Amino acid sequence: MLLCRGCCCGTAEKHPRTDHDAQRDALLDCDGAFGVRVRVVDCLDHCDRSNVVLVRDFTAGRRPHDTWLGGVLNRRTTERLVTWVQDGGALPRELVPHRFGTHTRGGGPA
Repeated sequence: MLLCRGCCCGTAEKHPRTDHDAQRDALLDCDGAFGVRVRVVDCLDHCDRSNVVLVRDFTAGRRPHDTWLGGVLNRRTTERLVTWVQDGGALPRELVPHRFGTHTRGGGPA
C-alpha cells in the first residue's frame, strides 16, 4: 500500500478537518501484518483526488493489480480500508465511491 503525503495529500491546508497523523498511523500499523507492506510516498500524481492511497495486490499467480482510492479523508473510511487490506476479498461497498482506477501493472486498465 502506498500512502500519498506529498504536495497536498495529507496536509491540513487542503483538508483541515482530517486527522492526517492518525490516518497515517492507522495505515502504518498494518505494515508487516497480514503480508501488507505500507509505504508513505511524496506524490502519486493525483492531487485532484487527495488523500490518495494505492493498494497493490501481489496475489500469487497473477500480475500485480492496483486499486486507486481518493478522498480517503475520514476515520471511518480509513478503518474500512484497513479492514479490507487485512481481510482481502472484493472491494467493500463503502470504498467503491473512492475508487478512481484499477489497473494491472504493465498491462493498462484491467
